[in-house]
Amino acid sequence: MVEKKFFYRINAVLMVLIFLGILVFVNLISNKYYRRIDLTKNKIHSISPQTKKIIKNLNQPVEIIAFYREKPSEKAKDIFEQYKLNSKLINYRFVDLDRDIMLAKQYGITSYDTVIIKIGENYEKIYSFEEKDITSAILKLTQKEKKKICFSIGHGEKTLEGELNLLKQYIEEENYEVRETLILRDGIPEDCGVFVICGPKIDIQEKEFEEIKNFLNKGGKILLFLEPGNYINIAKLLDSYGVKIENDIIVDLASRRFLGDALSPLIMDYPYHDITKDFNLACVFSTVRSVKLKDELPYEIKGTILAKTSSASWAEKDIKEVERGNVKFDENDERGPVSIAVIVEKDVKEGEEKIGSVKIAVFGDSDFISNKFINLSGNKDFALNTINYLCEEDVLVSIRSKKEENQPLILSQKSGKFLFFMPVVIIPVLIIITGGYITIKRKIFY
Repeated sequence: MVEKKFFYRINAVLMVLIFLGILVFVNLISNKYYRRIDLTKNKIHSISPQTKKIIKNLNQPVEIIAFYREKPSEKAKDIFEQYKLNSKLINYRFVDLDRDIMLAKQYGITSYDTVIIKIGENYEKIYSFEEKDITSAILKLTQKEKKKICFSIGHGEKTLEGELNLLKQYIEEENYEVRETLILRDGIPEDCGVFVICGPKIDIQEKEFEEIKNFLNKGGKILLFLEPGNYINIAKLLDSYGVKIENDIIVDLASRRFLGDALSPLIMDYPYHDITKDFNLACVFSTVRSVKLKDELPYEIKGTILAKTSSASWAEKDIKEVERGNVKFDENDERGPVSIAVIVEKDVKEGEEKIGSVKIAVFGDSDFISNKFINLSGNKDFALNTINYLCEEDVLVSIRSKKEENQPLILSQKSGKFLFFMPVVIIPVLIIITGGYITIKRKIFY
């Protein structure tokens, strides 16, 4: 009897050791050949095929540094882990902003949930854990050729070496190449990513009008910063894309209370768009004109208002009265909120196939990006957000935020009863009966 009990104990120990050995073996194999299966309908726990393609072509290490407060979010851990699993060259780490002050100072980090994407000595700074933003930053850092931002000259515009030299510096820090272009002499270069017209004092000529129109017909991107004034050809060009500009000037009495100038509206109203998503900083404009979308846009054009003035503002139609210092709302003026920045987009197709997209962003002010204003509150971020959106790679356009869908389990009455009685009644009763039977049997035979 003693030998039999000893044999059972040895057998139990061996079974436990074999089981532990199997667990260790499986763990080692899974650690080396880890695979993850996403069974959700929208694949919310997986990165997109476009992102996988980009990171599989990496040829140098990518470091992701996320600055957090107290503890990192599970969402951030999950998305970074997906990138790491799909590329051996990607690693990430979390840094407590309040504790590692020197590292934060090195990268100029001033807010929580800021992410640094670093390749070599170059890095991009983003402010979300969205796949689109992370992949966009990686793509910018790995591009062999920098995208070119071309600024128009020859119409009295603000210049890169003058009032826009700070903007030029900030754009170059975003990994773009910046140059000036005289349309009448050079045309618009084929490799121009975004063509910018900033604060022209005179209108474009007919030849320039045709050059810009041809550029747009090929899927070009244009960014305009316009001051109050009459620009017949520019207005005609914009009108064909559903954008309406009028020769007026914004007066905002609420801003006079804070800034001391009724012609420098403080902007805080940003309708939703990828440019303004998660953007909640005030912007300071100066001598702004209204920029609006037509009431009925052509069916192939999508338009969005980017910024509006406060309800205490209005669009003053008589600019001469403002110049004389007479600021008073009358029936000819348009009461606020007034739209001062818009964007329109249109697909370019060959037959049924999409080959690109036209994007035109129009702001009713050029002063807010000048050296005097660009570092005020959110001015710089608003301008750079717009440039980044216009320059975005086509491969990133199809990367969308994924929403978790509710999938309720609907049971019949019979199924509901079965699921209740099986775990609550039947299985416990079977365990009790089986245990009682084995106990009685052992007492009888031993």
